[in-house]
Amino acid sequence: MTITPADVRAALTLPLTGAPVRRLPKDVLAQHGAGNAADRKMIDNAIERLDWWATLSPSTVGVAAGTDGERPVPAIQLLAMTARIEPTQRLLTLIHRAIPVPIILITALPGNAGTRLSVAPLRRAERITDQMVIERLIVAPDLTAKTDTATSAFLSSLALLTLPQTTLAALYGALIERTEALAVSRITNEPFKLLSNPMLVTERRDALVRYEQAETEWLAIRSAARRENRLAEQVVLGNQARTLKDRLQAIVGELANAAIACP
Repeated sequence: MTITPADVRAALTLPLTGAPVRRLPKDVLAQHGAGNAADRKMIDNAIERLDWWATLSPSTVGVAAGTDGERPVPAIQLLAMTARIEPTQRLLTLIHRAIPVPIILITALPGNAGTRLSVAPLRRAERITDQMVIERLIVAPDLTAKTDTATSAFLSSLALLTLPQTTLAALYGALIERTEALAVSRITNEPFKLLSNPMLVTERRDALVRYEQAETEWLAIRSAARRENRLAEQVVLGNQARTLKDRLQAIVGELANAAIACP
């Protein structure tokens, strides 16, 4: 069976508040998140609907607000999006940027193709007072079959009471770690595993960022090589693609070894 956003919400085991689901108008999202006409058009074309499901705050989940370095976390918003077309990184970024607190965004992919979860820590803008900007966007691999062991382990790890209860910042950080752990599991084809050593968590995060950057470069160069008609340029691009492929394999080894190093 295909995983739905409701399955992810159930996995979080949030307290029942009785608050109704509230649909968020796309024009409001465009007003706060879109920077130009192209962004506004993308919001209108790509989103079927965007719903507010819950607010995780001291009053609703009993976890204190807090800060993560320069990142204040007074609350966490749980949103659900139904996508008309494949959501791009740009679209996800616009949604996370539109609300000045961290978001758990659960996206129903078009054609019942599964569910995509994204999180994004925020930081204060350097030049604009009281404005937050996205530090980075973390997108989990698509959640599809319930029978996938890594996906099942990931969902089981999301239960609210199993996450840090010190501050909302720590709780959100734990959600980020779990999202990264699932990404690493898919890349390495190894079981889903959380790391208890903070240094290893940081090293794995850095390696994951480098993997994503190298993969983006590799895909771009491979695509350019396929379009190139000049033999000499094909050779140059082919060599660059092989170098990046080797780099990707080396990073995969780092990610796999990080899990092995932590009991």
